[in-house]
Order: sequence, then structure tokens, then C-alpha cells
Amino acid sequence: MSIFKRLSATLVSRIDRVVGEIENHDAVVQATLNDMRKKVAEAKVRLKQVHREKERLEQQILEQQDNTQRWRKRAIDCAKTDETKALECVSRGRHCEHQVARLQQAVSQYHQAADKLSHDIQTAEQRLSEVKQKATLMRARQSTSSALHSTSESNNDATQQLDDTFDRWEINISQTEMAIDHHDPVDLIEREFIMSEQEDELRHELATLLAEEEQQ
Repeated sequence: MSIFKRLSATLVSRIDRVVGEIENHDAVVQATLNDMRKKVAEAKVRLKQVHREKERLEQQILEQQDNTQRWRKRAIDCAKTDETKALECVSRGRHCEHQVARLQQAVSQYHQAADKLSHDIQTAEQRLSEVKQKATLMRARQSTSSALHSTSESNNDATQQLDDTFDRWEINISQTEMAIDHHDPVDLIEREFIMSEQEDELRHELATLLAEEEQQ
């Protein structure tokens, strides 16, 4: 089992266990998310180190391959004049070849390790995203549940208060309507008398004007 699979299994087990034991679930999930982020960050650093080491070995392979060709050429150049030296050049060329084979094997191992680590990081990041999304949904559900719970606890009192408020409101409106209904007839009658009185005053004033006109 890879390190991230073990980590994921451990974290999930930890969440399930602790969530059942304590009340602050959000804090537990947040702590777990921070732990997961830290592990992913550390894995990315190790992956970069693996890539750097693999590149260093690949550079050494190129150097050893160049050395192999160089010693072979020296062996050919020395073969006619100094066989002993030529044989030594061949021996060193073989040594370089062995180094190339050893380095290539190491590069292959680093390559496999880098691929596996990259896959594990991708899996861990996906798991991290899933946990974050689930945490967001759970927070939303918790908020809704808390609101409904609070409403339920005070539902009877709140309903009674609302009913009392509406009753008082209706009483005030009814009193206002009754006041309007009571005064309206009086106002209409008074308005009728006022208009009649004003009309009489206008007739009187008109009669006065006509009398003055006749006297002239």
C-alpha cells in the first residue's frame, strides 16, 4: 500500500472516529485538511528531488558514454606502439561501460519512483479536493440544521408572539376604521351646512351689489 493510500485510510479512520466523539466536527476536518495539504506539499518536494537526482544520473551516463568512446579510441591509437597501454585503455573503457549500465539501472528505478510518486500525489490531491467539497457541504447542512433547530425550539413562543402582534395590529386598524366611520357622517353634514351658508353669503353680497347699482 502506498504512503498516500495509507495516509488517506488513516485520515478517514481518524475523521470517522473523532467525529463520533467530539462536537467540533469542523475543527477536526480542518485540522485533517491541513495535515493532508502538508503531506502533499512534502511529497511534491520529494518528487522534485527525485527528478533532480534522475537528471544528475542521466548527465553522468552521457559523460561515461563519452569516456567509453574516448578510451576505445585511445586503445586503437596505442595498439600498434604499446599493447600494454592499449589493453589498459580497453579495461578502462569496459569500466566506463559498467558504470553506464549501473547508472541506467538507477535512472530506471528513479523513473519508476517518480511515476509512482506523481500518481500518488494526484490521487492525494483528488482526495483532498473531495474532502474540501464535503466539508463545505457539511458546513452548509450544519448551518441550516442549526437554524431549523433554533426555530423549532422557539417555534411555539414565536408563533404565539406573532399571533399576539397580529391581534394588536388588527385591533389598532379596527379602532381607526371605527373612528373614520363615526366622524365621516358628521363631517359630511357639517360640510353641507358650510356650503349652504357660504352660498347664502354669496347671494347676500350679490344682492348688495345690485342694490348699490340701482341707486346709482
